Amino acid sequence: MNSFHLIRFVSGHNAKNGVKRLFNHRNYSSAAYTTRYADYEHIQVTAPYDHVLHLELNKADKRNAICREMFHEIHSCFHEIANDKQCRAVVVSGVGKMFCSGIDYQDIMDMMNTVVSSDHPQRDDIASRAKFIRQMTVLLQNSFNSISKCDKPVIAAVHSGCIGAGLDLISAADIRYASSDSYFSIREVSFGRAADLGTLQRLPKIVGSDSLIRELAYTARDIGAKEAKEFGLVSRVFENPEACINGAIDLARNIALRSPVAVQGTKVALNYSRDHSEKDGLEFMQIWNMCMIQSEDFVIAATAVSNKQADPEFADL
Repeated sequence: MNSFHLIRFVSGHNAKNGVKRLFNHRNYSSAAYTTRYADYEHIQVTAPYDHVLHLELNKADKRNAICREMFHEIHSCFHEIANDKQCRAVVVSGVGKMFCSGIDYQDIMDMMNTVVSSDHPQRDDIASRAKFIRQMTVLLQNSFNSISKCDKPVIAAVHSGCIGAGLDLISAADIRYASSDSYFSIREVSFGRAADLGTLQRLPKIVGSDSLIRELAYTARDIGAKEAKEFGLVSRVFENPEACINGAIDLARNIALRSPVAVQGTKVALNYSRDHSEKDGLEFMQIWNMCMIQSEDFVIAATAVSNKQADPEFADL
């Protein structure tokens, strides 16, 4: 069966069996749409274009240092985004002078003080304290895991400092852009601890240089935007922060024009293949596409290509 006959078969089968996702023909209202994301204190979410969300870290007074509450908000927000049928791509940036100065160590120290506080006698022994710390670490890790697990592509737009937890965050994103003033640091070793929120696990697969990652992790050395692009940490460098954010939003808008079935399936496949063998990845796609290739998006996209139609309309997913 050639491609033309396959398109006709799938189209006819879907019509016969009533397989159809509903198109959302509506007057798009950014304010109304983002109302569901309005209850956060430390992040803010806007919709610059149809199907595109812009999430900003919003603690400029602390250079967007991430406290426990912000970790919780990031996790909750990306859980909502993952289930938001209208959203197809996300941009993450930071308000103010810096993308992210890392974890809010004062907040974390306050948490650690409660571990040894006399108000919590049940944590007197090392085992109990260790268990509590592990539980808290899992909660923080899950915040950034929610970015990687979200089936919508996430684009990080970095300006100025991206330190510690900020680097953990962007390492969970799909694509990373930076302004020319950006610098990056695995800063945790300077605070007497090893990074534990994703950088050491994800960056080696992103950068592809075990030697470089070890150098940065052992020394907390900063690298600038030029070096970050050279090693593949970021894919584009822009002249200034505004251009960087605009570039990221333009990319998100471009992605949002594509079939959500195809884009989300591609992210799922890339994430799966990253952690599995080539053979496993190919077998996974056999199962995935035996279902998804029957979707209306395949027919719509293939027909648009055949008819040289620009930007066909796809239903929300």
